[in-house]
Amino acid sequence: MRLAPLVLCFLLAAPAFAQDAATADVPVDPPAPWLAPPGTYELDPAATDVTMTARRFLMSPIRAEFATVNGALTVTIEAPDASALTVGIAAAELRANGPIVESMLKGADFLNVEVFPTIDFIVEGFTVSDAPSALDGELSMAGVSHPASFATQLESYSMDPETEALRLHFISEGELDRRDWGMTGYRGIVSDRVRIRIEADFVRTDEQAAD
Repeated sequence: MRLAPLVLCFLLAAPAFAQDAATADVPVDPPAPWLAPPGTYELDPAATDVTMTARRFLMSPIRAEFATVNGALTVTIEAPDASALTVGIAAAELRANGPIVESMLKGADFLNVEVFPTIDFIVEGFTVSDAPSALDGELSMAGVSHPASFATQLESYSMDPETEALRLHFISEGELDRRDWGMTGYRGIVSDRVRIRIEADFVRTDEQAAD
């Protein structure tokens, strides 16, 4: 007779257990991505960081930062193919971890900044949202243009307290093979794979900025 209360409790709880199990098996749809409002945006250089790193055999990795960056972003929703991004980087103003590394990167075997002082990235046709996506475009540096892809995500968005304009914050990362841009020097010292990381703010500048 002592087993009767336990059996009764089990019978009463069984429907709840079955309901929980059934609920657990129901797939949950992910939240819809947040789409950036359409409009024209400009890159905020003061809130943008562009870094490049590469492995250097038997030594600390090469690290370079590009301080001078400009860019423009046009966002469309009804016709994503019309969205466009242009970014310009002053290669000649890069700063690296040490004068020898800096001179090497600026030299003719790498960026050749005396002849090609800028790096340009152009993308056409994409959706701007907080969903991770690949940003595929044409990257031009050292006099060579070649396709490049960066894993990109809209990390946050907010209203600028001073201008009341919408501010978008992106993080993009990608790994490039420098040989695709004709950079073949120092291959016994520096790896062919180069990693690029970009954190950038874009601020809406058109008449919709104060909506």
